[in-house]
Amino acid sequence: MPPMRIHTIRGRIVLAIVLVGCIPLLIGLVLAYVSGMRSLRDVIGGNLQAVAVQAADRVTMLVQGEMQSVRLLGSAPLRVRQPVEAANQTYPQAPAAVQAMIAERVQVWEQGGDGARKLMNAELSRFLLGTKVRDGDKVVGLLIADKQGALVAASSDPDHFLFAHEPWWAAIHAGGVDQVYVSGLIPAQEGSFRTPEETIDIAVPILDERQHTVIGAVKASYRFDTLFAMINQLRIGQTGHAMLFDAAGHPLVCPILPRQAHRIPGQLMSMIVSMQPGWGIAEDDGHGATDTVVGFAPVTGLPLPDSSWHIFVRQQPGESYAPIRDQLRNLAAIGLVMLGLLWAMGRYVASRIAKPIQILHAGVDAISQGTFDQPLNIQTGDEFEELAAAVHRMAERLKASRAELESLNADLARRVEDKTAEVTEHMKKLQFAERLATLGKVASGIAHEINNPLGIILNRIECMEFETGRMRLSDEQQRDLHAIRTQADRISRVTKSMLALSRGAATVLKPMDVNCVLQSCIEASKERAATKGVRIEPVLAPVLPPVMGDRDRIETVMSNLINNAIDAAEKSALPGVVTVQSERSRSPQGDMVVVWISDTGPGIPPEILGRIFDPFFTTKDEGQGTGLGLFLSYGIVVDHRGRLEIENGPHGAVASVALPALMTMESSQQEAGWEQARY
Repeated sequence: MPPMRIHTIRGRIVLAIVLVGCIPLLIGLVLAYVSGMRSLRDVIGGNLQAVAVQAADRVTMLVQGEMQSVRLLGSAPLRVRQPVEAANQTYPQAPAAVQAMIAERVQVWEQGGDGARKLMNAELSRFLLGTKVRDGDKVVGLLIADKQGALVAASSDPDHFLFAHEPWWAAIHAGGVDQVYVSGLIPAQEGSFRTPEETIDIAVPILDERQHTVIGAVKASYRFDTLFAMINQLRIGQTGHAMLFDAAGHPLVCPILPRQAHRIPGQLMSMIVSMQPGWGIAEDDGHGATDTVVGFAPVTGLPLPDSSWHIFVRQQPGESYAPIRDQLRNLAAIGLVMLGLLWAMGRYVASRIAKPIQILHAGVDAISQGTFDQPLNIQTGDEFEELAAAVHRMAERLKASRAELESLNADLARRVEDKTAEVTEHMKKLQFAERLATLGKVASGIAHEINNPLGIILNRIECMEFETGRMRLSDEQQRDLHAIRTQADRISRVTKSMLALSRGAATVLKPMDVNCVLQSCIEASKERAATKGVRIEPVLAPVLPPVMGDRDRIETVMSNLINNAIDAAEKSALPGVVTVQSERSRSPQGDMVVVWISDTGPGIPPEILGRIFDPFFTTKDEGQGTGLGLFLSYGIVVDHRGRLEIENGPHGAVASVALPALMTMESSQQEAGWEQARY
């Protein structure tokens, strides 16, 4: 088949203009797609890694919270410690006699009936049952063993009486007073309570009154799927989800596929079990998709016996790459429009260039036919000159057309850059919104976990206050009890504030005196400061205008800043001093009440000064801080239309809190009335 040829100059010119415009357009589309795909992969990978790290931290916080709950249960002196000590006192001195007694009790237990039930402490068993009921469906059972590993009490009948041969008892007995045991996944029908669900065990030692000797152990069995239900609830977009794996690459929790249906490729498995968080491209993600961007992170901070856990996060490639595909479709539509414009412009330019040649041809044809009066209107002396002039005009026109095309290409490039910047900004906003939503859930989880032991503390305080009517307490003991009650109530208010923050509840503002808040916080922190060898020096203004605020939330901010200053001053080579100063600041924008809290500590390193308000960022040792104090304080101050700043002073860090003063049209008179009412 012979190639198609264009026989007219006009057609060739139109084709040339279209090709000149289409080639750069096509190259631009390809480069935009490749660059956008690479940038989108980096953003998606970073987001999935951040989600994996947050999920791993939530798993750690969840398990550590349950570990703390079991510790609190095992440390109850009257409910737990005394019955265990009483059980230990029943054993004879001779080891052979001890073993004989244990063997006899095991035999009685295996026979069942009333004899077996008499081996357990009935009152303690009822207490464990009540604790299990309060914890909800996540707890399968609770049991307590004495120093020989023999059963003392349980929330329900376990499968056997002696636990000295089990791994959790061996770990607790050999590990010492600080040992905590967390098991891996226990299959169904294999736990101490023989439940049809998969379980996980958490065991802690029971210590004597001096906290020096292990006298027993308490073990809690949890339903694995119920305890880690939050992993099933975690979603990324419409198709993304998170999974929990052990060190061998075996799936423990997956909301999509059953555990037995997983097929994890070796390349993906080696990526998942890394001890460092990261992201990568999986050729096969084990869920039927290829070239999938995945994120992963290890679960750290848990005393697992022989393995580790890892979080794996994935999303369907179709959803992950949807933004770049939408962008490509938009660019393709723009390209088609530009192609039509180039074609129309080409026809116009070609007509202008071909007209003189057509006139010349008509004139030559007329001359050949003997018609000599045909006007040419070319304004030339001879035909060669006319042809050269026509070619020159065509060249000038093509030059002008190229300049117009370059201008259009530059405009297209600017549009592509603007669209790419718009997509990038949208992704940043989406990532920030997801972090805020996750942080709200984390704050809600933290407040919930605090409320469990706080309820126990408040209950014990109420019992102690009830007993003070029958007991003679010294003044110091009464002051200590009052201080414990005050701080427990304050913790309760703080947890309620955290729950309000996580639910987006509106803040109720009332007029308040900042000096009163500072005095309360200073008084509450004096004992802590004294134990650390730090002196608190208040320098409060005698007269301050009131401010509109939530006293509990503002008190939380001031207490957090004062306690941080105490911790910093403790590390100073100079005498530890924390200065709390209040003053009134006047400005054209309005009056402000400013609080300065400074310390004589080493200060904040300049390289981390810009990160101190980031969530979960802390410079304290592991277990000494959560990294949420300054973040929450900053949010509270901003919510009060105030300003919180921290910088390095001459001898340490200086924190400043500025709150708008409550002023009216009769500001001076109202301020004087406020001061009289306050005193």
